[in-house]
Amino acid sequence: MSSHRSRLEPLPLAVSAGLWTALTVLSLVLTAPAATPTPAATHPSHEVKVWVARFKGRNLHVARLPRCKHLQAVITNEPSGETRERAKQRVGGVASMTGTFHHPRTLSLADFLQRDGAIESAAHTGRWFLVILADGSVDITGNYAAYEGKSGVSAMALGQRLVPLHQDGFSTHFMNQVTERMAIGLTRDCIYLVEGKTDIWRLATFMQDKLHVTIAINSDGGHVVRGRAPVHLVFRWRKAPTPNEAAKAAAQPASPGRPDQALLPDPRPWTAWCACPAPLAPASPTAG
Repeated sequence: MSSHRSRLEPLPLAVSAGLWTALTVLSLVLTAPAATPTPAATHPSHEVKVWVARFKGRNLHVARLPRCKHLQAVITNEPSGETRERAKQRVGGVASMTGTFHHPRTLSLADFLQRDGAIESAAHTGRWFLVILADGSVDITGNYAAYEGKSGVSAMALGQRLVPLHQDGFSTHFMNQVTERMAIGLTRDCIYLVEGKTDIWRLATFMQDKLHVTIAINSDGGHVVRGRAPVHLVFRWRKAPTPNEAAKAAAQPASPGRPDQALLPDPRPWTAWCACPAPLAPASPTAG
């Protein structure tokens, strides 16, 4: 018999255990997943994209805007009435939509309207409303107690909720009617304005299934979409002010009677809202 240990003979227990431990540790090191970096905070692109979507036999015009504090929402109120295009031009907007309901002949408001904390028309229906907070953020809510009469807050009651769909006192006949309609929907990063000749069912389904909004609401429709109305919602870019403009804005607050006429830029720098570049020009219309 040879005095040398056979190559096939097992190693001593202590050596075997130590080698197994070393191999196990090496395996864990080699197979451990790489550390996942924390994703950077995203900011919606500063562009306005518009397109026409064909949905269930109807053409729907869509405008997508960024939901950020660089984009300012303004509720305009011209008692004698004006078109959406005129309201948009008057306050330097890039997009506009119809507002709250009103009497078709006298143009008197039928439901809740508040601008910069001043209530211009009392709430009558209790329907959900669009709210513009003092910091410029936009939301859709039914919480009157939180916002009614609050300084710096603007709001207007709209129609029925589309996402999630609620009847909100409107008849099935109204919902079935194919007529000019407008609506606004929100995601975390985007604001969608939708316009087209359709019924409520198709409009609600389009906004939920195609635009994937988390909340949407119908606004005044019919002839006012292309005609005249007292109230509109206009979106415009906030401007980076010159030093003189900033001083004027700080010394001259908006008039409670016509806050939409206060067109001076916000005195705060861009970085006071969020860390991203100045807005781009509106994108050219594209098919989608």
